[in-house]
Amino acid sequence: MTGQHTWHGYSSQCHTQASFDELAFLALWHNWASDAARTTHLHVVAHTAQPVQAEALLAAAAGHSELLPLAQQLAAQCWGLLPGIHRLRFALNDNAPHNTPHHTPPAQDTPERSESWHNSNARLLLTLCVGPHADWPEFADVLRAHASGPCAVPTDIAALHERTVTVIGAGIAGAGTARALAERGWQVTVLDAGAEPAAGASGLPVGVVAPHTSHDDSGVSRLSRAGLRLMEQTMRGLLTEGVDWGCTGVRERRLPGKTRRGGVPLSWLGTDANTANDWTRKAPPPAPDDAYWHPRGAWLRPAQLVRALLDHPNIRWQGNAKVDALKCVTRETQTHHATQNAHRQNTSASKWQVLQNGKVLAESSRVVLAAGPGSAALIATATTDGGAPRINPLRGQVSWGLMADVPAGSFMPTTPVNGNGSFVHNITSPEGPAWYTGATYDRINDDARLLDGDHAENLERLKALESETANALGPLFATVGTSAPRVHGWAGVRCGVHDRLPMTGRVPNAPEGLYMNTAMGSRGLTLGLLCGELLAAQWHGEPLPVEARLAKFLDATRFKPKA
Repeated sequence: MTGQHTWHGYSSQCHTQASFDELAFLALWHNWASDAARTTHLHVVAHTAQPVQAEALLAAAAGHSELLPLAQQLAAQCWGLLPGIHRLRFALNDNAPHNTPHHTPPAQDTPERSESWHNSNARLLLTLCVGPHADWPEFADVLRAHASGPCAVPTDIAALHERTVTVIGAGIAGAGTARALAERGWQVTVLDAGAEPAAGASGLPVGVVAPHTSHDDSGVSRLSRAGLRLMEQTMRGLLTEGVDWGCTGVRERRLPGKTRRGGVPLSWLGTDANTANDWTRKAPPPAPDDAYWHPRGAWLRPAQLVRALLDHPNIRWQGNAKVDALKCVTRETQTHHATQNAHRQNTSASKWQVLQNGKVLAESSRVVLAAGPGSAALIATATTDGGAPRINPLRGQVSWGLMADVPAGSFMPTTPVNGNGSFVHNITSPEGPAWYTGATYDRINDDARLLDGDHAENLERLKALESETANALGPLFATVGTSAPRVHGWAGVRCGVHDRLPMTGRVPNAPEGLYMNTAMGSRGLTLGLLCGELLAAQWHGEPLPVEARLAKFLDATRFKPKA
């Protein structure tokens, strides 16, 4: 193992294990956590041919009292380690209770405050490459690219005079990107047109987070698992379980029509069955034959997560910021050289200005667009040819009502159900415990006003999903359009591109410093945080949280014509 002091003076450090050694990893973790001069982000990249077994790990650490608490934290994350790359995250204060909301730091910049927030940002990130090298040749590339030592910061980052960034959009994608960069020392300004965070599609009252599965274990399926793992880690660390989110598991119906054709890879039924069951398995009776069970699935109140992500001392949030243009400006700066004949050398530095009606709202070294449907128009103000990717609006409406209005004895599923829409109930709301169903999926209408017809569509979806529950709620839906409705609604506009994958990375045909993390479509709850973490890792030369070939599926330049 590398000595515990090798990270001194660096904000991000890598350590590589060609073969994962649990006790050596735990000792490194212990040394890092005990060192006041620790690096903020310690990345450990390791290969293991077989998934790490929690029982064997705990047995190996049983004779090392100082390592056992860390082994217990690691064991708790050793689930679902299918062949591929997995990112396990550990905060310095992971032994602290997770059901306590984050506190605003003291206003004065004191040494105690600086140390406190340095500790709160400290992360150990274990990137496990699971599977035989013969089946995964890219593992060797990952291990080779991230040798033990400081993370190799790309030259464009190293050349920046200051690490400032403006994120436009305060939904999950924008807030997740802001948080990932703030934890790496960036000063982040988040601008949003709404008066409050999560004013757009992330204002969804409640959503369901579950993995995508497919017979061929497609890139979307693999990305969704990485996204779900990161979402669970984040929700456990920032939110109150049972109020803001719940790891209840999700039952999925594979219905005809709009939903994808179901199934899981054949390997999940054989060699990988035990590990795969951590993610997805056939739902037991009395569930219908077309039902699958996702034990790590969860429900979430997205706006609560957005607020928690933005609660960081390096993040400044500003609402009612109706950005309408971006401008890259270049200024001459003077650099002092301490040589025998000291002199100042003029150099040029580019900055991005974020404008509203010609007024500068923010100025920073970089800009990340996470503005949903409005991202394309802003990109067009900054590209050299005035072009922008075609980002299509996707309107969705949710129907909801109070549990107090549900007839006594009505059948309600024990857990959230999804398929063609979803159903969740007994969720805390300002008016009392509530149920939610939907959402519609409208590629034509980009108006967020509520539509009575969409309530009728949500009821039809619910009939296919849970007919008994739909029958019980039918009388409530009959009150829609009356003077005393018992069904209410929420509508928002998401956005997507034709391949239904997010666009994350540098904006094509724009000056350096303009990036995007948008077009989440209906996968924002699963992929929004993952895309923000991916962007931050790329900026800092860190190991990626997913295989490189999966990252290419999300690359914002993937539609750019090849030269």
